[in-house]
Amino acid sequence: MLKYRSFYSRGFTLIEVLIAMVILAIGLLGFAAMQAMSLRDNQDAYYYQQATLLASEMQDRIRGNSGITWTSITPNYLATACTQAAPCSSTAMATNDYGYWQTSVTNILPAPTGVGAKAVDIQLSSSVMKYACQGTYPTSLCLITTWGRTNSKSFGVLSNDSTYYLEITP
Repeated sequence: MLKYRSFYSRGFTLIEVLIAMVILAIGLLGFAAMQAMSLRDNQDAYYYQQATLLASEMQDRIRGNSGITWTSITPNYLATACTQAAPCSSTAMATNDYGYWQTSVTNILPAPTGVGAKAVDIQLSSSVMKYACQGTYPTSLCLITTWGRTNSKSFGVLSNDSTYYLEITP
């Protein structure tokens, strides 16, 4: 049997191994960047879900107490202790509900970073002028929940705050 040995068939050279390692390192860096982006987007999705749940809960509270003007209520959680023996008035209940919503949003979501941005607000839909709150009816309200985004870019597509609008008709 004849054995053929060539100078070029001895195996990989050190340069080939180094090039393969560089290509592998670049691929792993790309994977790590995608993982970090995925974690950030997952956190944003969690906060959006929490904002949706909190606004829906406040929507139910407004519909349960629809006989008052919600845009003139000042939030104050537990301002009045309501008991079965001494029930709350509609205005006191609305003050407690609005304050509870504000406290819940402050405890669960990060604070907004914008100048003058409120974590929660109730406005007439016709004054908001956003697509989500078109003001279909004269009495429709817009529940506005704003929170700070995590790991946002300082410029570009991502903003520092995110806002959820929910239009309701009490």
